[in-house]
Amino acid sequence: MVRMADCKAACLLVKTGQATYRTPIRQQPWCKEYMRQTVVTTPAGDLPYTVAHRPRVTRRLHLELDASGGLVIVAPKHWSKAHISATLARNPRHIARFLVTARQRLLAPLQYVSGEQHLFLGVAYTLVMAGGPAGRSRVAVVGSGLHVRPTRPGANAVKSALTNWYRREAQSVFSARMQAIAKNAPWTEGRSIPLKLRTMRRTWGNCSSKGIIRLNTHLIKAPLEIVDAVIAHELCHLEEMNHGKAFYALLSGLNPNWRQDRAELRAQGHVYLHT
Repeated sequence: MVRMADCKAACLLVKTGQATYRTPIRQQPWCKEYMRQTVVTTPAGDLPYTVAHRPRVTRRLHLELDASGGLVIVAPKHWSKAHISATLARNPRHIARFLVTARQRLLAPLQYVSGEQHLFLGVAYTLVMAGGPAGRSRVAVVGSGLHVRPTRPGANAVKSALTNWYRREAQSVFSARMQAIAKNAPWTEGRSIPLKLRTMRRTWGNCSSKGIIRLNTHLIKAPLEIVDAVIAHELCHLEEMNHGKAFYALLSGLNPNWRQDRAELRAQGHVYLHT
């Protein structure tokens, strides 16, 4: 579910959800009070973070990013490490949403001009404006270039052409990968699995109680092993709708590397959502 234009770091109050911005943490005079990086285990997985203190922070945690996009917890100085960890463990989804949103703010918006880098299945391609007769838009991967012939001049037309192309590719790739992975999931045998695409900002996929799997179109920008990991996760929900032990037992059988894949998606997901 990471914008460099102004080099600001995002800060969010856990209790109120209010957001403010400050200069990068490494430039703050209180950065000497950093503690070593800590990892807390949450139901959503391990969460690495660094703790810092600021005199005015006396009642609740603040979430911030450091210069490299890592999570920094600004905590009241009298809070123990155990209390900080317990607070974070109770709010994994809130923190995950903060990381995606804050990291996206550190990225400059794409301009959709020649020479710009755009992702497809984990590979960065150079955008190339292709000439040709007017008509339908056309997008094609040619070597290391992503050649785009929009229906009209301008960044909006290029963006529209790319968006439509990504969606077509996602439908083709996701359908093929789901069929391949489902062959190793015996609980899906003889079952029709509807697949739908959505452009989402907070989740990569979901599975409804009716057995409909929805995947995020932006996922087509991620490496194929990450695509497979999300599909495997949703296929397991066809058998186990919650995230209990039975679910993770299924997932471990279908994708033994799911922990590494999840960590990679969390670390790079903001890049795939970048538009």
